[in-house]
Amino acid sequence: MKMGRFIIDSHVHAQRFAAGKAMQAKLSGDGPAPEPGSEEYRKLHEQLTYELQPYDNSARLLFDMECYGVDMCVLTSAFNMTNELNVKMVQDHPGKFVALAYGDTYRQKVQRSGETWSAAAAAQELDDLLATGHFVGIGEGFPQDPTLGAKHRPIDIHQRLDEIGHFMAVARKYKVPVRYHVGLTMGYTTGFCRGSGANPETYNPMWVHDLAIEWPDVPIIFEHGGVQAWWWEKWYEECLNVAAATDNVYLETGTWWTELYDKPLRDPNIGAKKLLWGTDWGASLPIEWQPGQHPETYICQRRKTPPVRHQVDVMGWSLKQIGRLNIPQDDLNLILGGNVARLYRLPLPHTRLFPFVED
Repeated sequence: MKMGRFIIDSHVHAQRFAAGKAMQAKLSGDGPAPEPGSEEYRKLHEQLTYELQPYDNSARLLFDMECYGVDMCVLTSAFNMTNELNVKMVQDHPGKFVALAYGDTYRQKVQRSGETWSAAAAAQELDDLLATGHFVGIGEGFPQDPTLGAKHRPIDIHQRLDEIGHFMAVARKYKVPVRYHVGLTMGYTTGFCRGSGANPETYNPMWVHDLAIEWPDVPIIFEHGGVQAWWWEKWYEECLNVAAATDNVYLETGTWWTELYDKPLRDPNIGAKKLLWGTDWGASLPIEWQPGQHPETYICQRRKTPPVRHQVDVMGWSLKQIGRLNIPQDDLNLILGGNVARLYRLPLPHTRLFPFVED
């Protein structure tokens, strides 16, 4: 039996990378190849990150969707993934996918040319993408200066919020949600306050108090709900604080273990109407298991272990976590698809499937 009437995974990466050619070029010199899991191998992997070429991995995604009764997925991009490939997958599989706009072409131009990055120019790229009608929102995260880490420039909260304001204005113009990334993986080393491979706001969910006040008509979705790939609950608690204190902030939940649903579902200022299921499918982050501990299972990378080569079954794991909840089915339906459909204004097979229909 399906777990919900119309299930939508709101966070999916249907593009995957092949490192063969780039890796072969790096290893063509003299000397032995670095061993998987070694420090040399890790450094080589990080050097190759922005040289990897994406390919269409939607066949495996469609297989998992069939396995678990998932009706639709929201395609999002990350480093080196392309908007064009996501649009092609949407067009090739009508009714199965919608896509988010991701500012990447301008980032690549800045890295190649050495020109000074501009938030206004990055926002213009998002504006141009949304104007095509091919995209339903903005994400993953917000664009940032790709040379920030090399500059070792301290992050200023006010300057960064001003930059984000350019992207919020585009979202307001097209009446679409934005996705605010919170969390980090353990396998890729990133900086904290002097530039990093992750957006600086990823460590600061409390900044969204200000964004929500300044842009009350723009839905803001906390990606990963503060728990991306570890067992730490600090950012999760901060995300809950913001969501409970605002009307336009939502929580993505697909990387949560079961117990993390308890607080927001009991909170009268959050509840099921503010939770969106999204698994980060395609990132292929392993699931750790520690019997008898809290949590017993959680998403994490082992730093001494090479990246996994198989397609980790995060969709099955995530549905098992949420399936343990003993809540009204109408609430479960909202989390598993209804809230996503409402925020992104997605087509549904029937009207009156969810309680918000009269809104």
